[in-house]
Amino acid sequence: MISRRILAGAALGLLAAPALAQSPRPRGPFWPGGARLAVGVCMMFEADGGQPGQWQPGPPGTAGRFPNLPAIQQRTYGAIEGAPRLLDLFDRVGIRVSSFMIGESIQRYPDLAREIVARGHEAGGRAIRHAPQFHLSKEAEREFLREGFEALRVATGLWPKGFNAQGLQGSVNTNDLLQELGLIYSIDDRTRDEPWIQTVNGDKDFCLVPYIGHVNDLGFFQNQQRSLADYEQMLKQEFETLYAEGAARRRMMSVPLHDFVAGRPAVMPSVERFLRWAASHPGVWFARRDEIAEWALGPGQALTPRGAPVIPG
Repeated sequence: MISRRILAGAALGLLAAPALAQSPRPRGPFWPGGARLAVGVCMMFEADGGQPGQWQPGPPGTAGRFPNLPAIQQRTYGAIEGAPRLLDLFDRVGIRVSSFMIGESIQRYPDLAREIVARGHEAGGRAIRHAPQFHLSKEAEREFLREGFEALRVATGLWPKGFNAQGLQGSVNTNDLLQELGLIYSIDDRTRDEPWIQTVNGDKDFCLVPYIGHVNDLGFFQNQQRSLADYEQMLKQEFETLYAEGAARRRMMSVPLHDFVAGRPAVMPSVERFLRWAASHPGVWFARRDEIAEWALGPGQALTPRGAPVIPG
């Protein structure tokens, strides 16, 4: 398996490949060390983070809303059992991941947030609670974000480099605000199988490092009720296609995991089998999202596409 350490000195040689006039796409190698495919694993840290599902309406004839105890317990499981189990798995396989942490989850489990960082994983940013933000005013959204990032700094001493909104649903102001707050990337994008650059705040570069929904463990098991065999087949086929394309295009595979889903005893062996199988292929770079963004914005910038957000007219 290729080291995750980015070798800036080697980057100049990687970018020296001649352009082919007949294709608008740049040709590789595309990643540090000549890797063929980047694989970005995420572990979502969402326990007790103010999810709307923690509340439910009462039966007919009652007023108000009431705690949904099973939903709360399901998320709490992620912090108590799921995340520690996944952290041990990542150590066994020898990879480092990006963990996006809700502010209220960090405040409830600061020791877990510190352990994630101590074990070499990225502490990604989320808002103070797991709630919509796309409807907020710009000033209200700024404070909503800043509170979550401050919770991360209080617990770990780190300010995040990357961000994830609830359901990937930021607002038209989100990326401008993230750049103002010192972040360099967001994962809230489903438009490409590679990182790309958006211009924010007039002339600032901001990276989108995609998070692809159809390989999301939460959607696969909880929403679709699919089998473990289906999950493993989907991951392998996603990898095989991107790995093949990686010979001629820059490709990245997203592997989204949730502590309360992938961290369950029945699901974790499927995750481990896939990660070991993928790591057995030559030229696979298991990278944290901040490493991917820094490469795309730095040594690999000449190979990184640029685009504008897709917003209805």
